Amino acid sequence: MVETQIPMVNPGGESTMMGQWRIVLRQAEEAARGGRFEEAYALASRPEVADHHQAVQLRSRLGLELIARAARRGAADDTTGAIDDLHTAERLGAPPDSLAAARLGLADRAVDEIRASLDAGEPSQALERVEELARHKISGPALRRCREIAEAWQAATAEARRGEFGQAHEHLDRAERLAAGAGVSAAQTAIAAARPDLETRQKTAAPKVEALYTALAGGEWPRILAAAEAVVAVIPEHPAAKQARARAWQQIAAIGPSSGSKWVNRSPRADRPVQPAREPDRTPGAGDQRDEPPPIAPYADRRQPRIFPAFRSVPPAPLHPAAERPVARADAGGPKGRFLLWADAVGGFLVCLDDRIILGRAGPDSPADVPLMGDLSRNHAALVRSNESYLIEPHHPSFVNGKVVTEPTVLRDGDVIRLGSTVELEFRQPSPVSATARLAIVSRHRLPIAVDGVLLMAETCIVGAESQAHIAAPAMKDSVVLYRQGPSLWCRARGSFEVDGRTCASRAPLTLNSSVLGDGFSFSLEPLAATSV
Repeated sequence: MVETQIPMVNPGGESTMMGQWRIVLRQAEEAARGGRFEEAYALASRPEVADHHQAVQLRSRLGLELIARAARRGAADDTTGAIDDLHTAERLGAPPDSLAAARLGLADRAVDEIRASLDAGEPSQALERVEELARHKISGPALRRCREIAEAWQAATAEARRGEFGQAHEHLDRAERLAAGAGVSAAQTAIAAARPDLETRQKTAAPKVEALYTALAGGEWPRILAAAEAVVAVIPEHPAAKQARARAWQQIAAIGPSSGSKWVNRSPRADRPVQPAREPDRTPGAGDQRDEPPPIAPYADRRQPRIFPAFRSVPPAPLHPAAERPVARADAGGPKGRFLLWADAVGGFLVCLDDRIILGRAGPDSPADVPLMGDLSRNHAALVRSNESYLIEPHHPSFVNGKVVTEPTVLRDGDVIRLGSTVELEFRQPSPVSATARLAIVSRHRLPIAVDGVLLMAETCIVGAESQAHIAAPAMKDSVVLYRQGPSLWCRARGSFEVDGRTCASRAPLTLNSSVLGDGFSFSLEPLAATSV
């Protein structure tokens, strides 16, 4: 007997399609029960089930369930989670009335947090939180009243920082009235406690502002600068004081160090050897002129900046002991901190040995390793040496090649650094085999020390005529190298030379008070005090 096989027939796939929508809806329900509301909504919105009454009901229920979960999260102080749920509910088409009621309830719960900031005397923090909630559509009468209190209080603070004390008192009065009307007694007390501080600042500022205008009438820029600094210390945003300070820095930087600089001048050390490149001319009857150097124009009167000048390849002029040098004010030992290098026939240089160098405004209390006479912050930016490269860490407005930098940025040879609005420095690394860098001031600003440049010394510092030298001295026949070895600085030069009167061959250790005399070169070191932080 032969069996006959009857083929199964699928009538057009209709039964399969009818079963598929049930599967999709079942998956949507399971996603909703698991709290995966967006997944459930996506399943319930698929074309094969979107118009089915069960899918429509599920989509409506999802929005309400999200609103309910937002309320539970708000009650548990999970404001962020509650806001997220309300955003999702709105996107899924939840009823607007239900959303508005949920947001109002969340606003009422957030009021306690805002009032706590006001009670603590932090109106800016309270205002920031109110504005953040408003961006998420969380608002209500209580929050609006807290916002008005915070805005009036913050306006009083801002006006006080500008020196507008009359308006500051008016805003503080309004903030206190609003707090009393809202029944926020703790905030009212905190606002009242701010009034004596405002009155004290006003009394302190009055004579300083008067002194500033008196100085402005006199037109003496060092005096104007001191008066402006005194006003800004009490009233940080005083418009006239800030403008006067910026203008004074421009004028003082243009003319050089002021008479009030902490870098006092002195005569050169008697034990500093000087080797002239050639003997001065002597004519019959002229007498011995070695002790009578020709007058040197003050640093303030020089028309061209002396930062890394271009030396001419001609024999240098007769050398004489410098008439003025800044006093070294520290006992520094070992290769750390800062020192001054005075190279005869070349110039003076500020040498920084540390891996982190602070750039900032000059002043007796400045922590800056490189103090600049300009309208900057005391700790404006830092240069950090990392292996063979340097980073600039901006603490206040800083730019590299005209582009603002807000985070640590790698510097490259030739980059121009701008600090604030006017101070510009050129960063150079002339030698590919040395991490030592130099800074050239390309704006008209100066340091309060009459030096020719700033060096960030890594392992070596080359002085010579070659293009890779860190200190350019075209008149030198052979280069001289300063380098670190162990806890000391060393000098290496061709042939023999003297260090502190002692004859050395090829290389010798130095102290930060050493004087070096060799064939065709002479230089000395002076230590500087560590900067205060």
